[in-house]
Amino acid sequence: MIGNQQKRLLLDVFENLPGLSFLVLSRATDDLRVTGWVGTVLAAVVCVAYLKKLMSPHPILLGINLFMVAITPLIEVLFLAGNSHAAGMMIANIDSLVLGSVFATGLYLTLFSRNGFLTYKPENAQQARRHAAVLLTISAAGIAWSLLAGGNHLVTLALPLMLLFGLLQLLRAGAADRQSNSGAALVVAQHPPASETVI
Repeated sequence: MIGNQQKRLLLDVFENLPGLSFLVLSRATDDLRVTGWVGTVLAAVVCVAYLKKLMSPHPILLGINLFMVAITPLIEVLFLAGNSHAAGMMIANIDSLVLGSVFATGLYLTLFSRNGFLTYKPENAQQARRHAAVLLTISAAGIAWSLLAGGNHLVTLALPLMLLFGLLQLLRAGAADRQSNSGAALVVAQHPPASETVI
């Protein structure tokens, strides 16, 4: 029987699977149609798991998975409608569109959900707004970077996403450290050291 930590790890892998499959297949094959549909099917399965409350969505991965559910069918519809120029533009700017989806999802969560763009409970509303603003700024900068940096997915997409994930973890660790320190200070205030109680 798997434990809670093992279950969490497996769910993390499952949630990352659509994006990872897209990156791997896009490097391994020139068939973008197959790559896109594999990513779409896997992302749809993950989104069903979100809807059934089998897992809580990671805000960055939510943006990626929602994008992957929509993008391939949309491109197919554009091709079928004879608008191959628009479809080609979307394919050429796929990295910017992924990062745009992450930004839009983060903005929506910041405005309309309890924890917003964060994966942790902030100390207060001011900290939540400040941390969300930092993440949204990095997301927007990632979009600009992907438009300027060329067509290498590892540079234009993977690098901004790694920075975003890393920054989110750093902010989370900082918030946890501050909460831990304030909790320790509260314990000391309630239970002063023995040397003080003797006096």
